[in-house]
Amino acid sequence: MATRPKGPPANGLGLSPAEAEALAAGFEADFPLLPDTPDIHPAWKAFVAAAGVIGKQVHDARLVAVCHVHGVTHLLTFNVQHFARLAAFGPGIAVVHPSSV
Repeated sequence: MATRPKGPPANGLGLSPAEAEALAAGFEADFPLLPDTPDIHPAWKAFVAAAGVIGKQVHDARLVAVCHVHGVTHLLTFNVQHFARLAAFGPGIAVVHPSSV
């Protein structure tokens, strides 16, 4: 999303690969990365089936499954609308837009 063109329909940030890499390095220094464990795949499959997820939202559903497996309770995203429906499944996740932080 960082290197997608700005604005609709791509809804990206329009960054160059070098700019995206520099920002990613900053995030990685500030936030711990969660391991991709064997528990994530079955949680994601069950979640996709229960929520009836199709199309591009299967990627969003995997992120929510990672949150569930690792006990993450809040998800920071510019795309609150897409995640709001998904976050309600399971134990629930609070979806937060960066402007509210």
